[in-house]
Amino acid sequence: MKSVVFFFELHQPRRLREYRSLDIGKGKGYFWDEKNNEIINRVSDRCYIPATQSLIDGNIKATLSVSGVLLENLVRMREDVVDILKEYFRKGGELAAETYYHSLCSIWSPEEFSFQVNEDVRLKKDVFNIKPKTFRNTEMIYNDNIGFMSAKEGFKNILTEGPDRIISKFNPNYVYRNPASQNLFLRNYRLSDDISFRFSNPSWNEYPLYADKYARWLSESPGDVINLFMDYETFGEHQWKESGIFEFLKALPEEARKRDVEFTTVSEATKHSPVSEISIQDYISWADYPRDLSAWLLNDMQRDAFEDMKSLSKCKDKRTWRYLQTSDHFYYMSMAGVQDQEVHTYFNPYGSPYDAYIFYKNIMEDFREKCKS
Repeated sequence: MKSVVFFFELHQPRRLREYRSLDIGKGKGYFWDEKNNEIINRVSDRCYIPATQSLIDGNIKATLSVSGVLLENLVRMREDVVDILKEYFRKGGELAAETYYHSLCSIWSPEEFSFQVNEDVRLKKDVFNIKPKTFRNTEMIYNDNIGFMSAKEGFKNILTEGPDRIISKFNPNYVYRNPASQNLFLRNYRLSDDISFRFSNPSWNEYPLYADKYARWLSESPGDVINLFMDYETFGEHQWKESGIFEFLKALPEEARKRDVEFTTVSEATKHSPVSEISIQDYISWADYPRDLSAWLLNDMQRDAFEDMKSLSKCKDKRTWRYLQTSDHFYYMSMAGVQDQEVHTYFNPYGSPYDAYIFYKNIMEDFREKCKS
């Protein structure tokens, strides 16, 4: 049977307050926890609980990763979400690892990367009693070096994007091997985005998308493994309940079985042997065209803020510093093209990229003074 691998990312950052220059030195907290709690509660009710229940009811095996910054908040305030995730993992779902703070540490500090990955594994072991075998780096950022770093931490499987420059040579519907001897899975972005971006778009020529049609596409797509990677918030948030997304997910398993298509976890999909080795030197990611680091480090504001964060690596308050590493802070500063703006603004609490930059820089100035003292 053909294998379909669903991978879902669960992540919400600790967003930063609207921190103005007059707030510097006044002892004002950095984190907008009222807004963060509001969003976590909303996403839990709209997505995390009904989507996970749909996976359980449909016996849909998938691989999920929960960022450390989100998981610690779910443990604190949404025990019901933690409980249903535990039930799902007991019934065959797979838990993957990532960087605890959903950061960009993999591109600049092997030591920080190792620390954050091990912190993520520790928390997941404490909460779920599971030690992940599969690794998914922040926003699918990957190159050969990240493969070697994650292999050093003991991961057998790694996930990344399948951008055009890679899949023009390598069909994403197979398992590959990287130079670190890991199983490498490439996202089939076209079939993934049919659900995550186009599902409720009435101007799409395939609208409406029903489960039987989509299952037929899966069965007719050549290869061994079809990798459907997306944000978990696709179900109930990006695609609202009223769009029919949960009915689609409910009907999909039966339509897939009719066509000899099975849903498996990443680890289970390794029953398909790697067909060849892929070496990737440049960074790739699943965020924004051209699927590289542009979503976080393209403009001067982003690069300045990123370098500012790195300059405080010696500060003794490591916990706060690591929260300030979260990639979302730099993502909110993006000035991407029109086609990417909806993605950038959906969970963005700020009025503009300039506001996100100014608030971040004010916080960094305050934090720098605290580090000196």
